[in-house]
This record gives sequence, structure tokens and C-alpha cells, in this order.
Amino acid sequence: MKREELFREIGSIDDHLIEAAGNYEKAKGKRGFSKKWITALVACLVLYSSTSTVLLATEYYKHQSKELYIRYLTAEDMKLEPAEEYDAEKFLRALKSDNDEHVYIAINRLVECFNDPKLRIKALNELKPLAANDNQKIADAAAFAVDVLSKSYQSPYIYKLSDGSMIFTLFNHYSDYGSQNVLWRIKDNVLKVYLSFSEPSMYIKELIPSPDRKLVAVVTCSNKSEFIEIINVEKGRVSPELVESARVKFGAQNRLDTWIRSDHENYSFANNIEWKDNDTFEFEGSLAYQDTEIIKNVTVAYEFSKKDIEVTELNQVKNP
Repeated sequence: MKREELFREIGSIDDHLIEAAGNYEKAKGKRGFSKKWITALVACLVLYSSTSTVLLATEYYKHQSKELYIRYLTAEDMKLEPAEEYDAEKFLRALKSDNDEHVYIAINRLVECFNDPKLRIKALNELKPLAANDNQKIADAAAFAVDVLSKSYQSPYIYKLSDGSMIFTLFNHYSDYGSQNVLWRIKDNVLKVYLSFSEPSMYIKELIPSPDRKLVAVVTCSNKSEFIEIINVEKGRVSPELVESARVKFGAQNRLDTWIRSDHENYSFANNIEWKDNDTFEFEGSLAYQDTEIIKNVTVAYEFSKKDIEVTELNQVKNP
């Protein structure tokens, strides 16, 4: 390969410079330029060109890194403040309050001391006397908190699952509608939030484990609607919401006008809820259509493993 072709293969060198280098070689006898000098000159040109390219690339990427890039904004990000840390001492002080609501809230929040041995013992000592409080709601909350923090796990509100973990809610039945819409889990002696529900699932009304304790049906509600989801806690799998799924499927089967509201209220309810076996869940539903102008009473059966839902209208006329 000729030297000119070699220089062009390297690239980034102006053709005029390559030709000039060739002319220098031809004229070496007249001007006294050696091959070594020409080679050194070309090497310098290559080095200069490469360095310039690197510097340009560096400046380009510096500019790119200065551009604003936001992947996702959380509520905490938009407050421009660090997230508030759990303050057990604040809740311990609140136990002395004359405000029963503050005391009740503090009792439930102190369950979150579970993972800190020192705080857990301190909270236990403060909570035990409150289990005999004259206010029944406070007494019940304290008894539950003591049961969790002492690791007795005898409360009927604690559900033991097949994988050895336990799930429960706090603020048990604080409202006529149910408990706080947060599901807690203890696994390997560590307490964590397992699942939080958003509106309109404002309350957890009921937890119903399957007979083999591998699945849990979670019934949530607002003051207008009810919802059901089935969870495989160990594998982290969740079914579709079953009441609305039944309403949509039955509406499509019967050509009923089925709108989904922007607030996701369904104005429908479930009752006679039960597990038929370890995989099949069944309930009777009152499904609302056309802003509750039409109510259809149905039986809903859901097979978790097959993700299969069947909706059948209940016979309104009973044979004598």
C-alpha cells in the first residue's frame, strides 16, 4: 500500500496535507528532507487530529450532561424537602396527651418500632398499661400493639401464611367502614409495609386467607363501593380487581351500558364471600349500571391460577 493510501486509511487528515507530504518526499533531494522527518510530521498531524477529536467529544458530552433530565417526580421531590423520618419519641410523648385521638394514633404508629430492639422494649413498657384504658378503642389498639411488639402473635387480626410470614393492618376497624388501607407484613422477623391501597380503596374491610394460606383475598371499600383483590403474598402476584371486572364482563355479556368512572367508584358491593377451595374464590355481587338505575345481582367465581372469572345472574324467583 502506498504511503498516501495508508494516511487516508488512518483518516482525519486533510487530503492536501497528504499530497503535500508526498511532494516533500519527491523533493527530498533538492530540499534535503528525510523520510524520518516526513514520518514525524505526519505522526504529529495524526496526534493533533486525534486530540482535537477527543476534546470536541468531551465538550459535547459535558454539554449533554448539563441538560435537564427527570425520570420521575415523587410527591417528596416536589416538596423540595427530605422525607420525614419516623420519630418514635414523638409518638411516645403523644401517649401522655389528653387528646384521645392523638393517643390512639400514637399507639398504632408505635408498632413501627418493631425492627428496633431498644425502641420496641421502650414502646412495650409504655403501651402495656394502656391495654386497660377505659376507652375501649384505645384499649383494643394497645392490646394489639403489645401483641405484635411482644411477638406473641395471638391476635385474630394477625394472619399467618403458609410461607411463615404474617400480615395485618393497623388502626383495626377505626372506622365503620374498616381499617387503614395499608397491609403490613412480618417475614424473617422484619416488619415492612407490604402493600398500600389508593383511593377509592380507602379502607381494608376484610382479609380472607385461602384454606392452605397461600392466597389472601383483600376486601377494600369506600363509602360508596367495594373492591376485592386476591394476593399471592409470597410470590407478589395480585389478581385484577374482581368487583369491577365482574361488572364489566356481565355488562358486556348483557349489552348493558358500562362506563368506568374517573374516580373508579363502582357503586357495587360484594357479600357471601368465601373460598370454594385453595384456588377458587366466590362471592355474590350487586352490580350497578347507569348510575345505579339498574342493579344486577350475580354470583362471581374466580380461579386465581387460571385468571378466569365467571359471572352468573342470580335467579330472583325462588321455586316453592
